Amino acid sequence: MTNNQRIAYLILLIACSILLWMPLASNIGQQLTSMLTVTLSVYAVLRGLNAVISMAQGTELAIEPMGIGVTLAPGELLDPLNDMIEQVSSVLLVASASIGIQKIILNLGDIELLRWVLAAISIIAILIVAIKSISVSKQKSVIRLIVVLTLLRLIVPTMVLTSNLMQTWLESERQQSIAVLISTENEVRVLNQSTASGQDAGWFESLAAKLKLTDIFTSIKAKTDKAVMAAVYILAEFVLVFIFIPLLFIGIAYKLIFGRFSSRD
Repeated sequence: MTNNQRIAYLILLIACSILLWMPLASNIGQQLTSMLTVTLSVYAVLRGLNAVISMAQGTELAIEPMGIGVTLAPGELLDPLNDMIEQVSSVLLVASASIGIQKIILNLGDIELLRWVLAAISIIAILIVAIKSISVSKQKSVIRLIVVLTLLRLIVPTMVLTSNLMQTWLESERQQSIAVLISTENEVRVLNQSTASGQDAGWFESLAAKLKLTDIFTSIKAKTDKAVMAAVYILAEFVLVFIFIPLLFIGIAYKLIFGRFSSRD
């Protein structure tokens, strides 16, 4: 090992020592809390829509003005949207669990005793590399160990920062999708309330209420496709942020650790 290589390795080990000792949970934890807040707020919107759709399912409105029968089935119209909402809700639960797991790992890696142990190991590694009498193979093995430990400690914080940045970039589109879902929820809620009030009214008032419901039904029918697309967008975003990105980082870390650093120079 030349002197220039030894100096480069020492600089690398010093940088790794700082990263191994540096506390990370305080700053990165705020990002996770923000991501969890977004996830739970979207989940609440979806469950609210699911609740009003469930009330509307199975409802049939029989309208017979002038002897002509018309039957409206809002529940059947909303079934595809309700199925999509349930699927997205399941993904959001997985996303919440993913955030919890990342927070646990982050907190474990930030235990003070563990940080001091890792810092001590890195200092020993620096001394081993600085001593010229120790064989090059042993020195490089120690360097690999410190680099692997550093990667393992940094993978979750880096993944959290990337996920949070991606979620921030997509905030505008997500808010538009949520607005569509909330609007659909309000329409279905009005439909449910109008249906209940029409059942308790007299014949004329009931007929007038049912005729008014046709307009609401038509509006809901027009919004259903948009609501489905909004749910699909939210599904795609959370799959990207909480499934694809973690798997990508895990794959990169595996390649670096077991590919590059497991090979012998």
